[in-house]
Amino acid sequence: MNKRKPCLVVIDMINGFIFEGALSDQSINSITSNISDLSKKFIEKEYPILNFRDSHQKESKEFGAFPPHCLEGTSESQLIDALKPYENHMVTILKNSTNGFMAPKFLETFNALDCDEYICVGCCTDICVLQFAISLQSYINEHNLDIKVTVVQDSVETFGMPGHSQNEYNKMAFSILRGAGIYIAESAKEICNGL
Repeated sequence: MNKRKPCLVVIDMINGFIFEGALSDQSINSITSNISDLSKKFIEKEYPILNFRDSHQKESKEFGAFPPHCLEGTSESQLIDALKPYENHMVTILKNSTNGFMAPKFLETFNALDCDEYICVGCCTDICVLQFAISLQSYINEHNLDIKVTVVQDSVETFGMPGHSQNEYNKMAFSILRGAGIYIAESAKEICNGL
């Protein structure tokens, strides 16, 4: 029987979405301790961790839809300080779009890791987390792979602003994810206990 090999996927837990810049919302920091607990557990078990980070060029096409943010080489594109202690244990993948699946380095890394579950945490639930998880599930389905995609409910968050309620957009994202066949785990504790 093959030993289980899950991979933790930390999405955009960077300064530019939490502490500084045009798209930051400090309320997203509420999930940091759960992601920290998961990171410690994965390191202890010697399971891989992927770390997606927005890292845009000044002429990024995405800036037609969003204000300029997380420019390459700036503090906005860096992992938040609370997760820095785990960074050396992470495979960092820089991305120039909302969807980390499209980052050139991802599929190469995915094939090399050969994991049987991808456990997604981070921000934003309804944008970067949703797009990555659905793209990954679609790829798995297309190739008939025996791999599970999980999103951890208390370890993802989105931003709040007029017309974008955190609660409503989180609910909508979870509904779409479930509909795509993605497992929604209630808590980081559930994941840690299952490892």
